Parts: sequence; structure tokens; C-alpha cells
Amino acid sequence: MTFGILAVCGLALLVLGRRSETYQGLTEKEPDERFARIAGRAWAGTGVVLTVGNLSAFVGELASGRSGDPYFWFVATAAITYVAFVVFWSRHT
Repeated sequence: MTFGILAVCGLALLVLGRRSETYQGLTEKEPDERFARIAGRAWAGTGVVLTVGNLSAFVGELASGRSGDPYFWFVATAAITYVAFVVFWSRHT
């Protein structure tokens, strides 16, 4: 059932997406400046959502009396990666 839904969605994107400026801009090998900025912001937003979700799961695990270890490592990895990228980009821009 799930595969069928994903196949239909993929087919719809393939058929209908070729007419969409957004689809074309995000699937080009070298997108223009506008779409590169949009993609960067989308990745940043995705990172925020995933980090907040993992942090919430970690706190929920702790509140339930469990250790929260798996979520702790996701949150710790996100924090370390964020700091590493800030250091890297502050030296290379």
C-alpha cells in the first residue's frame, strides 16, 4: 500500500513537475542564485525541525523515566555539526 502511494506521488511529480518553475529550479544541476538560496534556506529549516523534534523526544524520554540516549546523540551531533559549520564558514567567507 505504502509503495503504491509513493509510486503515484513520484509519477505525479515526474509528469506534472516538468511544467513547474520551482521543480525545474530545484532539480537543475546548476541552479540559479535564487534557487540556490531557496535550497539553502530549506535545508536550514529542515535542520531546525529535525533538531527540535529530537530535542523534544529526548526531553519526553527523560520525563518518562528513560535514559533518552538515542535522542541525546542526535541532538549532540546536531550541535557539534552546527558549531563546526559556523567555524568553517566564518573562516572561508
